[in-house]
Amino acid sequence: MPKGLPASYIKQARRLMPKAGISGVFKKAWSLYKGSKVYKPLTKKVTGGKKMAKAKKRGRRRRSGFTLPIAAVGGAAAGFVINAPWGGSPVSKAMTGDWKGAFDAIIMNYTGINTNTGAWDPVQAKGAWAAIAGILMHMVASRLGVNRALGRAGVPILRI
Repeated sequence: MPKGLPASYIKQARRLMPKAGISGVFKKAWSLYKGSKVYKPLTKKVTGGKKMAKAKKRGRRRRSGFTLPIAAVGGAAAGFVINAPWGGSPVSKAMTGDWKGAFDAIIMNYTGINTNTGAWDPVQAKGAWAAIAGILMHMVASRLGVNRALGRAGVPILRI
């Protein structure tokens, strides 16, 4: 059945209400049409007199894939390449075979605790400060929409 109001009902409403405006004519035409035997409502009735609800259209949801925040990871990894106060980074010490010196340098870079003396100096915790700076940079980039733009551009794994 075609949608809309048949023209014959509009003509009939104009004859019944010659001085009415266009909205009054259409209102009368719809009331005539709905009162006729031709009108069939689009909703189907279920037993019990209740109308059937339309089925909900299910949308496709795409799961977000794994993304790697480069600024946060770079800041956290910086503690492995920053030189310790007594010389050499943890990576360079590990490459030479000085494993105790490498672990001491890692602890110094991330906590600021000197394992030899037991003194704590938060200024020497350069790896922790770099990690905090990377996390803050990641948060600012997310707020500015840079990460959303990278995702829309199709950059696969990396985010700032």
